Amino acid sequence: MFILWGWGKQTRKVVGTVGSRMCNYCNVQSLWQLCIVRTWFTLFFIPIIPYAKSYQISCPNCKSYLALSKEQFEELKARLESGANVPAVANAGKYAGKTETQINYLKAMEEADRKE
Repeated sequence: MFILWGWGKQTRKVVGTVGSRMCNYCNVQSLWQLCIVRTWFTLFFIPIIPYAKSYQISCPNCKSYLALSKEQFEELKARLESGANVPAVANAGKYAGKTETQINYLKAMEEADRKE
């Protein structure tokens, strides 16, 4: 008897859209989605037991994402449910991984674009 099992199957539940943002991977401006991602243990390719859960905002085009803590996720979810504007999410992680000099340069370029 042969039993086929595996792990790593992921399901994505979209809670809502959080704001327009330019994706660094696919270079598309789109409305990013607030998501819960579960990773499953599978039996015969059927998800049976979830063993990991993560929270993220993701690009609907290429599925790249910014990871969130549970607290950040709950805060954004509450804002979405209350109908409040979520402008901070549109730029969340915009300068992640950049040095202070790079951040200052990017801010100066954005300011120059606004003046034109």
